Amino acid sequence: MTREPGPRTWPTALTRWLVGCGGVALGAAVLAFVAVALVVSYAVPAFFDRPAPPPEEVVGKQVGLTRYRLGQALEDGTLTDQEIAHAAGGEWRAERDRTPPRIVVKYPIPGEEKSYQCHAFTFPDGLEARALVTSQKLNDCPL
Repeated sequence: MTREPGPRTWPTALTRWLVGCGGVALGAAVLAFVAVALVVSYAVPAFFDRPAPPPEEVVGKQVGLTRYRLGQALEDGTLTDQEIAHAAGGEWRAERDRTPPRIVVKYPIPGEEKSYQCHAFTFPDGLEARALVTSQKLNDCPL
């Protein structure tokens, strides 16, 4: 086999070009990753620094959850003390003999020590399956 005279430059030039482009691409990827990491590091903590919701909103959500749970518990046509306790999540009193039946629940107000609100949950259609559950804030708490 005979050797060609002179140095072979074509594979070396191509190799250098590919390595150069690869280096530039790798550098660009690293810079993009650093930029995204910086944006996320500033954006995520600001997302979690939201102010606490007002106490009225928190109690309103608890009332809505209790109304939903009472409706779900009443789907079978009965409402046991265990179901009421699960729905209320706190201090409560059932007045089943009243027309319409009513359950009074006492909710603590977040951020205010020894402060609470009472809400009455009534069943205008009685304690029947799929009955409507309404709620009303009470001025005076009987609990």
